[in-house]
Amino acid sequence: MKALTILLLTSLMLTGCGSFKQWPSPIFSGHGSAARPAAAQPSHVSLIFREANRLAGEVEAGRLSRTEAADQLNVYRVRVAGSNRVDDSTFATYRYLAISRDRNEMTAEESHARMEMKLRDWQRKWPALSNRPADPAFTNFLMQLFDLPPLQNPSP
Repeated sequence: MKALTILLLTSLMLTGCGSFKQWPSPIFSGHGSAARPAAAQPSHVSLIFREANRLAGEVEAGRLSRTEAADQLNVYRVRVAGSNRVDDSTFATYRYLAISRDRNEMTAEESHARMEMKLRDWQRKWPALSNRPADPAFTNFLMQLFDLPPLQNPSP
């Protein structure tokens, strides 16, 4: 997984990322049979993953720079999941790293380490954070990529 993540970060932390399509758990009708909901909506994280995969192909093909792909992913994430201070901060780091990689100012390994440090910082801050966003989808997309636990609010 770590090798896959480093490969992914080489092309703006987008390449090498496989499709992580997750099916909802079966719903039991009470008669012993399981059925899938007719209109199950994918999570914001899975939608961002799907778009990241698409953009990874554009970066790999040379049609987009890492920074252009990051900017397009940002527009998509705001449209799909909205904006919040956690995701906005995480994206600012993500974009900075994309620019640095495009300019050959840091290696993939350095970029990976800095992004992971940012994510671990959010994990440290999360329990005491006031006014937590309900769905830090972009940050959780990256948490999944880095094989870290997602930021979650306690269930009501």
